[in-house]
Amino acid sequence: MLLGLVSQSLLSGVTNGLIYALVGFGIAAIFRGAHIANVMQGEFSVVGAVVVDVLLVQIGMPYWAAAIIGCLSGAALGALIDVVFIRRLVAQKAPDDSYLLFTIGVSITISAAVLFLFGREGHLLPPIGSGQIFIVLDAVVQEHALWLIGISVILMFALRYFYRRTTLGMRMSAAAIDPDGAATIGIDVRAMRTLTFVLGGVLGAIAGILITPIIPVSYMVGLPLTLKGFSAAILGGLTNPLGAVAGGLVIGILEALVVMQMSSAYKDVVTFSGLILIMIFMPRGLLGRAGRAGG
Repeated sequence: MLLGLVSQSLLSGVTNGLIYALVGFGIAAIFRGAHIANVMQGEFSVVGAVVVDVLLVQIGMPYWAAAIIGCLSGAALGALIDVVFIRRLVAQKAPDDSYLLFTIGVSITISAAVLFLFGREGHLLPPIGSGQIFIVLDAVVQEHALWLIGISVILMFALRYFYRRTTLGMRMSAAAIDPDGAATIGIDVRAMRTLTFVLGGVLGAIAGILITPIIPVSYMVGLPLTLKGFSAAILGGLTNPLGAVAGGLVIGILEALVVMQMSSAYKDVVTFSGLILIMIFMPRGLLGRAGRAGG
């Protein structure tokens, strides 16, 4: 009985941790490519999930097609935000805190729009696969959880490869590190920043689609997702996909251990207190300087 309880708690912690890491991927991508702390990342997840739910339920579209359109909706939202708003802030040489306040405002606006258009009710998507259940060490494992774990790992290595090995990824990194220098060698800095927001929007939508079969998504979910995603990304170094996974797993497993020992009402208190302690003693994140350097 004890083995089953511990196994189930750890499995739940790993699954939740990877959910936070998925959101952290998009936060890390936008911070890496634009040096903007994106407080609206959770809203990308909400929009992607709600779009897929509407296409499935109201239009009857196949799951794969709805998922593709959901990801495209995240990409379109990211591009729209950069082209319409971020470019104006950059042109006016706005200070860093202006970008933070802007993303907070957009997050609230998107949340209100989801409430107005789709109501208060939560949205649940069907799980990926056949819905099969597995028993591992007396713990119940859903097939969708395995898909979530697998896709998270694939995304982590894909992002690492993208930034290190592809011309576009290296151009995006160069445009963020030294915009003036990148422009002198022919890199379109504005286009690279737009692609950064597109990537962040796609990653957010993927996270929302994978999360929604497990957690009902509504207009209220965006900010909590962003906070946990930020925590995961910061713990791992903020620009490194591998770091976001490490940070997310630490947070998820810590939450699971807290729930085993006390009421779930204290989960966030203990988790964020632990996060504060980790950042005091490990200010560069779990992976140290390598984590800050990026994937």
